[in-house]
Amino acid sequence: MRDTYINARLRGVGNLKLTPRLKIIADSVKGFDTLADIGSDHAYIPIYTVRNGWVKSAVATDVNSGPAEISRERIRNYELESRICVRQGNGLQVLNSGEAEVIIIAGMGGILIRDILDKGAKVAESAKVLILQPMRDSEKVRAWLFEHGFEIIDEELVRDQGKIYEVIWSKPGGEARDAKRPLFIGDRLIEKKHPLLAEFISRRINELEKVMVALEDANSDKCRERAEECKAMLVYYREVAEWVR
Repeated sequence: MRDTYINARLRGVGNLKLTPRLKIIADSVKGFDTLADIGSDHAYIPIYTVRNGWVKSAVATDVNSGPAEISRERIRNYELESRICVRQGNGLQVLNSGEAEVIIIAGMGGILIRDILDKGAKVAESAKVLILQPMRDSEKVRAWLFEHGFEIIDEELVRDQGKIYEVIWSKPGGEARDAKRPLFIGDRLIEKKHPLLAEFISRRINELEKVMVALEDANSDKCRERAEECKAMLVYYREVAEWVR
């Protein structure tokens, strides 16, 4: 049963193609020697980048044994065992300080990414670049970076299967500062008036308006607090929307 499951997941791996969300990340690692992909999603990025000669070696990690085993089988299928290793464990705790020039944490919620960085801050600080792709709560990620002396060097939006995703590139060595202003949208996205930004903001506004309607008749303190948070976010998004038109 186990072999049948793995073989089913490995069909068609000869023509490995990344989704737009993963490809924009993979395309940005050229010129580095080593990378670590945390929560690696079956080692797609490590295989893609090593196979194309963009990095020399990689570490693929996962907290669960099933995906980790599939990654090992996939790597063996491409005969890349000498250049890509798989480690099972929590976040950055499976890495040694300075082991990876590039650390990728993609496809997770922003709160989880923040917690992974917090628990592995020394390892994160030893990297040259962090590439972070929060599925939600990106402001939590930006706040952590600011508070721990990381500089956000670029941000992108990418459309993938009808959704728009945020990607953040950051490096250590900056000055730690308090995140006192709203961080719901990255400064880099606003500065370059990203072509997807207006649509991204419009979607966020629509989502928040639906939440507000659902909270209209709520009486609990928690719901009222959430409603106030949504109101503040709506004000922010509408102000930015006016500027990027």
